[in-house]
Amino acid sequence: MSPIQRVACLYHPAIEGAEGVARDLERLIVGRGVSSWVAELPRNGDGGLGEAVAGSDLVMCVGGDGTVLHAAGIAARADKPVFGVRMGRLGFLAEATEAEAPAALVTILEGKGRLDRRTMLQAQVDGGRVLHALNDLVIGGGRIGRTVSVGLRVDGVLLAEYRADAVIAATATGSTGYALSVGGPILHPSSRDLIVTPVAPHLSYQNALVLPLDASVEFEVARGDGGLLMADGLDEEPVHTGAVVRITRSALTATFVRVGEERQFYANLARRLGWLRIDHALGGDTPNAAR
Repeated sequence: MSPIQRVACLYHPAIEGAEGVARDLERLIVGRGVSSWVAELPRNGDGGLGEAVAGSDLVMCVGGDGTVLHAAGIAARADKPVFGVRMGRLGFLAEATEAEAPAALVTILEGKGRLDRRTMLQAQVDGGRVLHALNDLVIGGGRIGRTVSVGLRVDGVLLAEYRADAVIAATATGSTGYALSVGGPILHPSSRDLIVTPVAPHLSYQNALVLPLDASVEFEVARGDGGLLMADGLDEEPVHTGAVVRITRSALTATFVRVGEERQFYANLARRLGWLRIDHALGGDTPNAAR
């Protein structure tokens, strides 16, 4: 890692205790001779923080995985790494708990962290504004209870037609999010593949598809009242009937700073999904079990 001279400390204003943790960690940072600043995350977008983030070497954020997701989107535009501190239940993106954060942060400030780079997606509706997503892009009906009809073309071939509540296009990072909740597969974070999964399909194809991200992937809203395209649940764009949504690999990359081993992903996965229910009777090694 490059030397860290300035740290942005962001926190979710609606999470109890998050601001206090952010300010405690800021004092630790300043105490080690590193410049720092504290701000709350805006409801959406960068809230005018983009320039200050671009002038920092590290973005630390305090909250849940949604907080980390939002902060990572801001940081990716400035090509800055993110260190996530989680409040509450175990997630997949935040690196440390509140208790673990001080020691982990010292390790990072000493230049001993490792960088974990994640592929992002981008989408354009009929060649218009570009939306970027670390987790997923979702095309759904504009209102609750309205289905959407979507045709999927891969490399120009019509592969599937969905009539569903929504259709999800997820990255490997997003494979443990919304896509997983509707039966999608889990990909290792280093995967460059794209998952397409329908949500509550009506008499249509139900299984998830795993596609290479260098394929030409297009969604066409075939009929009805149109719909809405959502990027990471943070940014949206209306999609009219007949519109084509082109999905490609984003020019942006989300980068996280990790202090645990790479295999920590598997340990977090097993605990988060409750797969270890036999008291480790099968044996094996679970790294950093306190997490």
